[in-house]
Amino acid sequence: MMEIKVAECCGFCYGVKRAVNMAQEAAGHIRGGTLGPLIHNPQLIGELAQQGIACKESLDQFSFGDTVIFRSHGVGPETYAEAEQKGLQILDATCPNVRLAQKKAAQAAADGYFPVIVGEKNHPEVKSILKWAGKNAICVECIKDISDIPQQERYGVIIQTTFELQKFEDILQAMQEQRPGEYRVERTICLATAQRQKAAVKLASESDAVVVIGGRNSANTRHLFELVQEHCSKAYHIETAGELRSNMFRDCHKIGITAGASTPDRLIKEAIIAMENMDFESMLNESMEVEVYPGKIVNGTVIQLDKDGIYVSFGYRHDGLITYAEWNPAVDPEELMATVKPGDEVEAKVIPGSTKSDFVRLSKVKAERDAAWKNVPELAEGEKRPTTVKVLRIIKNKAKNIVGLGVAVEGVEGFMPASHVELRRVEDFTPYLGQELQAEIIEVDLEKKRIVVSRRDLLKAEKEAKAKAWREQREAQIAARKEARAAAEEAAYNSVEEGQVVPGKVVKVAEFGLFVEVGEGLVGLVHNTELSWDRNVKAADVAKEGDEVTVLVKKIDRENKRVALSIKATLEDPWKVEAGQFHIGDIVEAEVVRFLPFGAIVKLSDKVEGLVHISEIAQERIAKPDDALELGQIVKAEVIKMDLDSKKIGLSISKVKRDAEKAEYRSYIGKKNASLTQDLSEQLENLEK
Repeated sequence: MMEIKVAECCGFCYGVKRAVNMAQEAAGHIRGGTLGPLIHNPQLIGELAQQGIACKESLDQFSFGDTVIFRSHGVGPETYAEAEQKGLQILDATCPNVRLAQKKAAQAAADGYFPVIVGEKNHPEVKSILKWAGKNAICVECIKDISDIPQQERYGVIIQTTFELQKFEDILQAMQEQRPGEYRVERTICLATAQRQKAAVKLASESDAVVVIGGRNSANTRHLFELVQEHCSKAYHIETAGELRSNMFRDCHKIGITAGASTPDRLIKEAIIAMENMDFESMLNESMEVEVYPGKIVNGTVIQLDKDGIYVSFGYRHDGLITYAEWNPAVDPEELMATVKPGDEVEAKVIPGSTKSDFVRLSKVKAERDAAWKNVPELAEGEKRPTTVKVLRIIKNKAKNIVGLGVAVEGVEGFMPASHVELRRVEDFTPYLGQELQAEIIEVDLEKKRIVVSRRDLLKAEKEAKAKAWREQREAQIAARKEARAAAEEAAYNSVEEGQVVPGKVVKVAEFGLFVEVGEGLVGLVHNTELSWDRNVKAADVAKEGDEVTVLVKKIDRENKRVALSIKATLEDPWKVEAGQFHIGDIVEAEVVRFLPFGAIVKLSDKVEGLVHISEIAQERIAKPDDALELGQIVKAEVIKMDLDSKKIGLSISKVKRDAEKAEYRSYIGKKNASLTQDLSEQLENLEK
């Protein structure tokens, strides 16, 4: 028992119904006709012509005072102006949805957006929208057309009302990737179109066969048929019920019917009646013992070969014809003619294109493919099977967009989606032809003879493995370098000792000192205080980067990885050099330069100063140094103490005075000794002591 089901949404949409009603109501009351086909349905156009509403291709075919009916697909603004100029009456049957798209396009152009119309370039609706969008507008029908769009900052995107929604989304995504900028997207796809497409997909998934009714020049009907084909292996596009044949529905129990937006309900009803009245039993009992229909596998015998192909007898009233391409496309026809002989047995598949009055078209290749499918194991849900595939061809859709690759896999032809060939977007698939690739089988549908393969997960795993190997190698290299640095550093630390004078190389000049390398990988700091005996000297005054210097290793702090160096320690202290000219017992002249609570500082030379303790300033006791001295005063003092390591020199002013007095006494005693009494002489001697 065959069940016939009609899609929930099909047939006339509001815009088409409105246009048809306007034309039918005008029939018999006006003189004129439509400018171009009112809708894309040849049967209804013929009916309108019979009612006096003729289809005319140009305004020049109308006379003054005639009524011109603008088609549902709309016209450009210049057509309105020309019609008025010719004195024509206008009956505007433009679909309201199309009119909205025209206004959106005009507004986008007026607002400074570059208009891009997504739709079929040769469709009258698209042509009318382009007219309203202005001279700079462009039409994009497929992804490859995006390259024709000039670079702009702002884009206004308007969609043909009957365009396939998913195809539009794919184009829009690719456009935004290839032409970045600000986008105003007007989703002007007709709601009725979207509903019909959704209903058609649902119907196809539930049916054994689907019939799509509508004009072959109807864009929305073609889109319906393309969608149905993706979800049902038996799909037929017809214009009238007269095209239906019972063999279309062999072994089918559920048959779906849908129709384009420009298909009258009458044509849908006629198709239903025709299918309900089909004599399927008579089809099964045809006069010949063999029944023939596309997809049937037959066994035959080669009877003849010529330039067209190989002729086969298989028990039907007409012989079969296998073209050389359908016998073996990989072998030259002349070679096949030399190897294939009459009498050879062959298994072949009936393919579309056969007629009752002609040879039945057969394919050995397709029969072998069908046989190969019997050896393809099924795939459990969620399972993937590794395999090697060979790329056979590039597969494109009706819009000439590349959708994937045909590949040889497990003896049959499978499909690899374009997005599963590489992880990146591929622009040119030509280099893949003939290549063998590692892949995974991700889908097997034996009933539909569909096998899908992918390289994405393999490539992701390979990429992750490479990234992991790179990270491990990098970590190993870092660890090795770190270990080498540690070993070199240890060796460098062992190569020097505290107190050792070593050569070094300045590797950096800083505000606070010099960084000097004293061993391979061992860098120490010469602080500003260790640059020179002159405290006013800065690092940049001593050396520049790359200079060789001699340093003393002052301290090695292994725990904190610090080495303190000194250049000053390798130089002779200028203070000691100059102080070395003074000795204990020397009488020097010195300038009083400052006072301290416990004495006076006197200047012996430019670099050397000494201390006269308060007890050594005067012979008598004083409370403070300035009681006996003045700043700037030149005094004579005797060096009584020298400590070069501590940079201390002690002097005595009072001792010089005492020594002078003693000398004077001695001189006096020497001259007067004879006249002095013994007692006085002893007193003077005691005074010296």
